[in-house]
Amino acid sequence: MMKRYLFYSVAQIFLPFFIVLFFIASVVLLIGLATVTQFVKLNIWDLGQIFLYSMPNGIFFIIPITFFCACVLGLSKLSFDYELLVLFSLGIAPRKILGMFVGISVFVSIVLLFFSLALIPLSKSAYANFMAQKRAEVNINIKAGEFGQKLGDWLVYVDRVRDKHYEGLVLFSSNLESQESFVLAQEGEIINDDGVFTLILRNGSAYFTEPNQVQRVDFAQMRVNTKLDEVNLSSYDLWAYWKSAFEGNHSQARRLAQALITSLFPIASVFLIVLFGVANPRFHKNLSYAYLLISVGGYFVAMHILSQNAPFVGIIFLPLVWFIGSYLLYRRFIVRVY
Repeated sequence: MMKRYLFYSVAQIFLPFFIVLFFIASVVLLIGLATVTQFVKLNIWDLGQIFLYSMPNGIFFIIPITFFCACVLGLSKLSFDYELLVLFSLGIAPRKILGMFVGISVFVSIVLLFFSLALIPLSKSAYANFMAQKRAEVNINIKAGEFGQKLGDWLVYVDRVRDKHYEGLVLFSSNLESQESFVLAQEGEIINDDGVFTLILRNGSAYFTEPNQVQRVDFAQMRVNTKLDEVNLSSYDLWAYWKSAFEGNHSQARRLAQALITSLFPIASVFLIVLFGVANPRFHKNLSYAYLLISVGGYFVAMHILSQNAPFVGIIFLPLVWFIGSYLLYRRFIVRVY
């Protein structure tokens, strides 16, 4: 009964927090997705599917912060409503209250590990796969007068568009061997043949540059073929995604460190839930919001620093030190007093 009562108090705060943060994350995500339509034509159902692929990453960071804040504020509310004092007067020790949050903290961390190590990489792969398929199925949406538009490896600029017919085209491409290609054409059109886009250019000039050499070719008609790759989902892709973190890929090691450190936050902070939430309203002020800002900010700032500079050290060091430090504070300010 008491366990259900405590969880009910936490749930009352968790749901509003989660909904608000989820709404903010959704708005930011939708604004970002609007840029996708500059290059590929998508309908409302396509945008909805892309939105679903993109949400796991946002939810992953919302869950630990919302869970921790809801637990602390739920206990704090019970403390300053004198309800926890009644429980203590009935002989219920703080460790029993702590035990009720240990199990759910472990469960939340397991869910976060599933999100970070499996669901997020697969959703990113599914997003890339979906976009590759849409490029192979629908027409490229090249707009007149806009810079930065891409067709495969080419940057494309056009002066005018008239019913899928382009006028005043400018194309630019470069590769790792310092070779650059620059094409000017009076007119052209794009043909989609089973995922291979053929840009047919007419009446123009092409410039191919290499170190210390420039070649010019004038043409009446030129065909530029672009094959858009597709991404296939498989367990091997998931294993290879994280394997590179141990093979010198620093950016991937950083992602792995951030994923694991964030996932372990609920377990590492379980003692802080009781430390910040339990208080005697006769002698203490309600500073739970300040404690939350300092602790959450400190943990994630430390995560960012360690993941950038020493990712594998941070995976072990930060959660362990945070867990031990919070336990010592819990022993000092809660166990000895209550």
